[in-house]
Amino acid sequence: MASCIPPRTPSLHPLTGPRRPQGGTLLPQSDYTHLLEHLDICERDRARSSALLARVLHLKIVTTLPSRGLVPPDVVVGGSRVSYTLGGGAVATGLLVQRARLGTRQLGIIPVASLLGATLIGMRIGQRAPLLCEDGSVTSLVVLDTLPPT
Repeated sequence: MASCIPPRTPSLHPLTGPRRPQGGTLLPQSDYTHLLEHLDICERDRARSSALLARVLHLKIVTTLPSRGLVPPDVVVGGSRVSYTLGGGAVATGLLVQRARLGTRQLGIIPVASLLGATLIGMRIGQRAPLLCEDGSVTSLVVLDTLPPT
């Protein structure tokens, strides 16, 4: 199941690599820029968890398009309050943020620079995606609802 994550290509940079597919998910330019920053930090860190996060961030970057205009209201963006399920379990809700301190997940904060946050950003209501877990396992993530930032 871990094969959902594409092999890492160190020489591939999101802005200079192959063209992104047409119809990619739109993200606000600021969120897209933050994804690039998070990826850069992960690539400088040598921890296993950073390598996993780097793969998810890289995949998100190459499948999204930055937008200076409005994005559809059903897209999860930084600052969104999002409801989701993991593996068909109970509904969870959290605030997706670009900058968060460690340990804030218990307070309902989901850092984009986490496996959950990096997977959630750019998803749409009703969309299902594989979520790579810290232990290397994979579960199913479904976005149930999102409220855009106020």
